Amino acid sequence: MLSSPRQFDGIPCRGLNITRKAVHGQRREEVQTQRMSSEAHHFGSHRSVRVGLAAAVTETAALGFAAWVTGSSAMVTQTAVSFADVAVEVFLMVGVVSSSRPPDISHPLGYGRERFFWSLLAAIGIFVGGCGVAGEEAAAALRHATPPGAYAVGYVVLIATVVLDTVTLVVALAPLRKQAADWRVSLRRLLRRSTDSAGTTVVVGNAAGVAGAAIAMVALASSQLSGNSVPDAVGSALIGVVLFVASVQLLRVNRDLLAGRGLPPAQLAEMRKVVAAQAGVVDVPDIFAVVVGPSSLIVNGDVTFDDDLDVPGVETAIARASDALRLRWPSIAFVYLNPVAGHRPRSSHSI
Repeated sequence: MLSSPRQFDGIPCRGLNITRKAVHGQRREEVQTQRMSSEAHHFGSHRSVRVGLAAAVTETAALGFAAWVTGSSAMVTQTAVSFADVAVEVFLMVGVVSSSRPPDISHPLGYGRERFFWSLLAAIGIFVGGCGVAGEEAAAALRHATPPGAYAVGYVVLIATVVLDTVTLVVALAPLRKQAADWRVSLRRLLRRSTDSAGTTVVVGNAAGVAGAAIAMVALASSQLSGNSVPDAVGSALIGVVLFVASVQLLRVNRDLLAGRGLPPAQLAEMRKVVAAQAGVVDVPDIFAVVVGPSSLIVNGDVTFDDDLDVPGVETAIARASDALRLRWPSIAFVYLNPVAGHRPRSSHSI
């Protein structure tokens, strides 16, 4: 970092140099922080996905039987959706496991974005396996109008499906509620900006499952009361609409995360205030944060320090600012604050 300079990026420096030992110590602390954060969210996401996978397998078997007995188009659609959900949960499980690996030479910031990739595949699975089958089944039901039967079996299975999806939803929401508390934001806002793509996918997928089961029950009851298969076909189409909305939301979230999404300006302004409040800091000309994994951020900023600070003083001020940022936002894994003399414009060139 510094060998024996008297000036560091325009800032006069006196006294001892920043040693390699201090730099390596900070690096070890950052890696350990990322690993602890990753392990905590890995546990929460792993449990959510395990519960979701078990529920999806059970639901698929039950819904398949009910669809065969009732002949309901909406039940067939729910079965296809549940089968697709099994594949989705498998994708998520692969993502959770692969993203939990610690940083190494080839991936110095860790493998967190692996989870975004597998969650993106899961979102595509919801879109193809759910929306496609729903549209096809609705069209087939309208062409070949056959009222469903064995309504009691359908109702029992659908109620059981709602219960299983609700349990999975509660389990998946637990770590997200904690994350929302850490970030001091509402759960609704967190779901739109969450970096835990696996947990978000489980929540959105199971919420869509509950909505789909409710639609299927209404469609089944309407067909029973009217003796007509049209409500059943309409229910199948509506389930497809619900899945389309869910999959589009998940595709958008995972696309942004894979592209290296940053934080909203309001949160960056708060980070700037935290750094600027530290003793010896004169100004924070620039600061930004990028998502590098599930609930894992890297923060980089330019900081102008008091001219009277020597090198150890600058190092101490950077350490205090880093600690204050991590205390306020536990998901920050890496902090890089650069002493500068003034504002440095970012390069607009891309490789």
